[in-house]
Amino acid sequence: MGEGVESEASAREFRIYRDALQQGSSEEIRVDAAVGLLLQNDKQGRDALLLALQSEANSQARQAVCKALIKSRGLSQTIDSLEVFREPLLGILQGESIEQAELAAEAMLVFDYPVVSSPLDQIIQNKDISRQARMNAVYALQLRTEPAALRGLIKLLDDPDAEVAKAAETALQEAFGIPVGTSRTVWSGILDELGLKSPEDIRRERLLRQEMKLRQVQAERDRWQKLYLSALDKQYESLDEPSRGRVILDKMESDLDPVRIWALDRASKYPVIGEGLRGKLFSLLSDSSRDVRLQAAKVLMNMSALNPAAVLLERLQLEEDAEVKLAMLEALGEACFFAFSPGSEIKLPEDIKLKTLDMAAGYLRSQSAEDCIKGAEIIRKILELNNLSDGSMQSYLGLLNDRYRKSVSQDDGLRAELLAILAHLCGQGGAKDSACSLFGPLFVDAMVVGNDPALRLAAVQGLSYVDKVRAFELFKQNNLLQDPSPAVQQVVIDLAGQTGDTIDLEWLLVLLNGNGHSDRVWLSIKSICQRQEVGFLLDWLPELEDIGAAKGEYIREILDIAEQKAAGEKDQELLSRVREQTIFWLAQRKAWEQAMAYLSGISYSLSENLYSDRADFEAFIIHLYGGAAEKAAEYTKSKLKVSDIGQDSPLAVAINGYFSEKDIEDASKRGFFGEISSIPKDDRPNWSAFVGNLDKQLNVHAAQELSVSEGGGGE
Repeated sequence: MGEGVESEASAREFRIYRDALQQGSSEEIRVDAAVGLLLQNDKQGRDALLLALQSEANSQARQAVCKALIKSRGLSQTIDSLEVFREPLLGILQGESIEQAELAAEAMLVFDYPVVSSPLDQIIQNKDISRQARMNAVYALQLRTEPAALRGLIKLLDDPDAEVAKAAETALQEAFGIPVGTSRTVWSGILDELGLKSPEDIRRERLLRQEMKLRQVQAERDRWQKLYLSALDKQYESLDEPSRGRVILDKMESDLDPVRIWALDRASKYPVIGEGLRGKLFSLLSDSSRDVRLQAAKVLMNMSALNPAAVLLERLQLEEDAEVKLAMLEALGEACFFAFSPGSEIKLPEDIKLKTLDMAAGYLRSQSAEDCIKGAEIIRKILELNNLSDGSMQSYLGLLNDRYRKSVSQDDGLRAELLAILAHLCGQGGAKDSACSLFGPLFVDAMVVGNDPALRLAAVQGLSYVDKVRAFELFKQNNLLQDPSPAVQQVVIDLAGQTGDTIDLEWLLVLLNGNGHSDRVWLSIKSICQRQEVGFLLDWLPELEDIGAAKGEYIREILDIAEQKAAGEKDQELLSRVREQTIFWLAQRKAWEQAMAYLSGISYSLSENLYSDRADFEAFIIHLYGGAAEKAAEYTKSKLKVSDIGQDSPLAVAINGYFSEKDIEDASKRGFFGEISSIPKDDRPNWSAFVGNLDKQLNVHAAQELSVSEGGGGE
C-alpha cells in the first residue's frame, strides 16, 4: 500500500510540473517546472520535456526547456539520458527564430563536443538550408571552448557565403578579442596555442575577456548617462517654476530608470506638488525598477504633507525587496507622525497608525542592527505623539526595553543606538514619564561602561532627562567630569549650568582655560552665576581675573549679570557698587569708546554723588581719553573748588600723561586745554602755574611743528 501512495504522489507531482511547463503564468514558474521534470530522471518526465521542445505552437514552453537544460549544468544531481534532447535541439537550431536557436545552442553545452560536432558541421556545410540556420550553427561553435570547435570557426573564414564567413570572423573576435580582418597567419598561431590549452583554460580566458568588455560597455553607458543628465540639469535650471513642474512630470514617464530617478530628485526640491505630480509620485512606488521604488520611498520620507500613508501601507505589504520595504516603512512612520501631530489637517484612520506600529515592532525584533534601529525610531516617533492608549504605550515601551536588554550581548553598536532612542523618549513626548520610570536603571548601568563612549553618551543624556539633580551627582561620583569622550564631558558641563552651584565654579574655571569646551563651559558658568547673589558675584570676580587677560570679556558679562540683578532688587547702594566695578574694569582696559557708551547708558553724573572718589576719577579719565573735554573739565573744576591742584597731584599727573600721548590729536588736546584754562584760578597758584606750563608746552610743540612744516616746504 505504501508503494501505491508513493506512486500516486509521484504521478501528481508529474502532472503539476507538466501543466506548469505548458501553462505557467511566468517564465520562472515554467523553468522551475522544466527543471523539476529533468530531476525526476524518468521516461515520463523526459517525454513531457521532448513534447515541449518539439512544440512550435508553445514557444514559451520550448524556451523553458532550453533554459532548464542550461541550468542543469550547475546542478549537483546527474541527469540521465540527456542524449534524447540532441535531435530536438538541433532542430530548433535550424529554425527561423534566432532567440530560440541561441537558447538551443546554449542548451547543447550539456553535451561533449564530439557528440554534436558532426551534426553541427553538417548544418554548416549544407548549402540547401537557410543562411540563418548555418549562422545559428556558427553561434553554437562560438560558445564552445574546445580547440576543435574553434578550429572549425577558423576554417569558416574562407566560406563562399560572405555572410557566414563574416559571422565566423565576428564569433572569433568575440571569443578572443582579435580584431576583425586578422590575417590567417595570426589565426594559425592561435590554433597552435589552443592545442596546448585545455577547454577549461580557454573558457576562463574567454570569461575574462567578456568581463573586460562588459566593463567597457558599462563605463561608456555611464558616461553617456552622465552627459545626458547634465544637459537635462542645465535645461531644467533655465526654466521657470511652472515649466519645471511640467518637466518633472514628463520625465517621470521616461522608460529610462536613471531619468525617472532624476525626476524624483527634482520633485523632492520642488516647492509646490500639485495633484497630478502627487499622483505620479505615488505611482512610482510600484515602478518595475527597484531603484526607482527605493528613490520614491526616500523622497516621500520628506513629503508627509502629501498624505502618502495609505499608498505607502498598500505598497509596503506587496513589496518584496528588503531595502525598498524598509525605506517605505520609514516613510510610512514619518507620514503617521506628521498626520497625527497636533495641528495637522490630515486625517488618517487609527488603523493605519496601529499597523505601522505593528510592522515597526517586527523590525525592532530583527537581528539586523539597521532594521532594528529603524523599527525603534518609528515606534519612538509615534509614542511621542501621546495619542495611544495607556495599554498600547506601555506595551511598546516594554518591547523597546526587552530589545535593548537583548542588544547587550550584540557587538555592533546596536546597544548604544537603542539606548539613545530610549533617552529621546525620556526627554519629550507623551511617553516621557513612563519612559523615565522604566529606562532610568538602564542609564545608570550603561553610564559606567568604559569601552563604549557612544553608550555612555546615551546614558548620560537619558539620566539628564530623568532627574537632572540626581544625574549631576552621579556624574560627579563617577568622575564623568574627566570622561575621555568630549561629548560626554559636554553633557556634564551643560548639566552643571542647569543644576550646579558655586562649588562647581572651581572645576569649570579650570576647563575654561581651554580644552575645546570654552564656549559651553562659559555658558554653564553664567547660568550658575545667574542663580547667585550680587555680593557673591562681586567677591568672585578676582577668581575669574586669575585665568588670564584673554578672558577679560567674561568679567564684563558677569558684571552685567550683577548689574541686572542689583537693578532688579532696587538696591541703589548695591547697584552703584556694581557699576563702579564696571567703570574700573573699562578704564583699566582703556576701552574708551565702550566706556563712554557705558557711562552714557547709566546716565553717569558727577553732581549726583552716587559713586566713590575713585569711581569719579576713573570716569574723568574715561571722559578725558574718550574726547568728552567738557565733562573732564567739569570734574577738574569740582576738584579746584575744594582745593588747589599741584603738579604732583594724581589729577595733574593724569592730565600731563594725556598731553604726553603722541597718538592723541593736537586738536583734542587744545580743546581740553581750552576748557581747563577757562576755569577761574583765583587763590589757586599751583593750578595757575600748572596751566601756564601746559600752555608753554603746547606753544613749543606748535612752533616745532611749524618749523618742520616750513622746512619741508622750502625743499
